[in-house]
Amino acid sequence: MTERIYQPELDGLRALAVVGVLLCHLGLTWLPGGFVGVDIFFVLSGYLITRLIAVEILETKRFSFGNFYIRRIRRLYPALVSTVIATWLAAVLLLSPAQLENFAASAIAALFSYSNILFYLQADYFDALSTTKPLLHTWSLSVEEQFYLLWPLTLLLAHRLFGRRGMVAALAAICVASLALAQFWLDADRTAAFYMLPARAIELGLGALVVFLPALRNRWLLNAATIIGCAAMIVPMVLYTEATPFPGLSALLPCIGAALFIAGSKSDAAAPFRLGPVAWIGRISYSLYLVHWPLIVLWRAFTYRPIEWTDALLLGGLSVLLAWLQYALIEQRFRRPVAGRNRVVIGALVAMAIALSITSATALATGWAWRVPAERITAVVNPIDTPDCQQWNPQLDRELVTCQNFRERPKDLFVWGDSHALHLAPGLFKVFDDYNVYILYRSACTPQSGFGGYVRQYASEGDEQECVERNRSALQFFLDGPPRNIIITSAKRDTPELMAGITEPIVRQLQAAGNTVAVLGDFIRPAVNLVDCTAAPRLVVSDAWIEARCTGDARIAADELAYNQAMQALLPAFVSPNDAQCPRGVCQFFDGARLLFRDDHHLNDAGATLFMTRVKPLLPF
Repeated sequence: MTERIYQPELDGLRALAVVGVLLCHLGLTWLPGGFVGVDIFFVLSGYLITRLIAVEILETKRFSFGNFYIRRIRRLYPALVSTVIATWLAAVLLLSPAQLENFAASAIAALFSYSNILFYLQADYFDALSTTKPLLHTWSLSVEEQFYLLWPLTLLLAHRLFGRRGMVAALAAICVASLALAQFWLDADRTAAFYMLPARAIELGLGALVVFLPALRNRWLLNAATIIGCAAMIVPMVLYTEATPFPGLSALLPCIGAALFIAGSKSDAAAPFRLGPVAWIGRISYSLYLVHWPLIVLWRAFTYRPIEWTDALLLGGLSVLLAWLQYALIEQRFRRPVAGRNRVVIGALVAMAIALSITSATALATGWAWRVPAERITAVVNPIDTPDCQQWNPQLDRELVTCQNFRERPKDLFVWGDSHALHLAPGLFKVFDDYNVYILYRSACTPQSGFGGYVRQYASEGDEQECVERNRSALQFFLDGPPRNIIITSAKRDTPELMAGITEPIVRQLQAAGNTVAVLGDFIRPAVNLVDCTAAPRLVVSDAWIEARCTGDARIAADELAYNQAMQALLPAFVSPNDAQCPRGVCQFFDGARLLFRDDHHLNDAGATLFMTRVKPLLPF
């Protein structure tokens, strides 16, 4: 059993983990896998908490749940509450009503330890909207807190039933089951694999297993464990990216590395981790983890541009400063139980949590829209929810043709694609007013998925297969029917060479069946949610600053213009929207003061109408 003594090198391990996360979130391109720092934290938490629990059980044959949870609350909750309060104050000044609604829900979730469940239900970690969620990072705290809730009872029952060996056996079984589930979920439900405790238990469990291993005594073995462990943690930080299937087997490398480091932590090779500045970063790592992400998100909510290197320096330094202040003023004052004062402290924390939750609940419905001048707010309407999309042709399948505008016109126009086909609907209805307009739409289901060996990646394998089957049904629908006018369009996916190569045979089949086909390129997205950008409270964000910042991302616009140009050169049926939206290379996201998008990549009614008016002469029907 491991001795319960302070180990400064473990603070050094915390420093490695939190610096990896911080630099990754600041956008350093040479450390794209810094997010594995969270997994290192899980291993270390599993080790420290299991050591605390197991020593008490093995020494006393019992366990004080009250003392354990008091210590956990005092250690974690004060800094969390102070972070939520500070973030709330900034959010009220900077966030749009829609953003504040989401933030309010996440504040309640963070305070009651179900952030991981909330964010699982909303989106995956690398979704574009993740950069607008100041408390997204609290998902990992919720995982740990759920672990704390279950783990003491699990170990105590295992010990009472089977003794020390039973504790180890139960731990090993949990690790194996968790790894199998995580790997299964990577195919079935990637978001669950990322956020949910059952898939992360393997990481906490690896740290826990170290507690029960015989202590290493040989100097060479200690140094080898430390060096190999460091390499196994740092290599993924450099090589892993957002595209790496994670967690599952990919998480084993940094997690085993962390476990090896802990096992060899008394080695000479761990000396750099004991250095004062390194250990100091480790000691403030909890607060640093708490404050850095809200700071980054709120900075972007103010500037609405990617983080530049000067921003990264400023935000990194400010994160460390705020973390140190929170560590000194909050963490250190509340972390240790004091006889006679625990009830007062916990009662005060509970009262603040309730007050914050009530405050948050009042913002859930409207996002406190009173903060924002009415002229800054743009209505957001999804075409699928409008009556215009529900004028059904009795001869068409509603499950396949999901938006139907049947007006008993002499001609039909069919549009096949994803949500970037649907967002054209208001414009198509107006510009093609002598047509019945039908849209075969499924969100994120690019029409090429299922052909030429290409499958559009979804969070779950079931969604991928549904998209494939839907596209094959759509193609067969067109091939079996009378000649039709067809637009194929979707968001940009993969490379122009790949997509053009898959699309060309589809077009040829449709044309051979007598159909008139155009492949309409995707309009250039601002890559910034201009609805939220313009709907900022006036107290901090002036009209002049809105005009200056709500311009879209020029670098992404340049890439997308080049994408359309490449598609046009490769695919004869391709119709580029570049000149319609971006004359002389300057892309239009506003028409005067009128916004043309309803989020960071979907056109609104005004945008669809304006751009489709310009594109219509380019189409073959």
